[in-house]
Amino acid sequence: SWDDHDSYHITALAEAAELQNPTGTPTDGQGLVIRIKDNGTARALTYDTEYRAIGVTLPSTTVISKTMYLGGFWNEADSKLDIVAVAEEQ
Repeated sequence: SWDDHDSYHITALAEAAELQNPTGTPTDGQGLVIRIKDNGTARALTYDTEYRAIGVTLPSTTVISKTMYLGGFWNEADSKLDIVAVAEEQ
């Protein structure tokens, strides 16, 4: 939940995943980082309703055995987690 964590780590992802809306009570502008790595097989990624891409494209799959980061901020006015950064291991 937002109340307990400001980063989430998904490791050895073994199936397609939908990133669920974070729970808890975020404050306006509160940051969140999500780190994702699959188990050696590319996995589909989908996003729940509060995820919104701002100036980036949300990835639809992992890249085999590569670490990926999504970074964003809670937008209280729109009730959205605005993802403003996507980075992938080279």
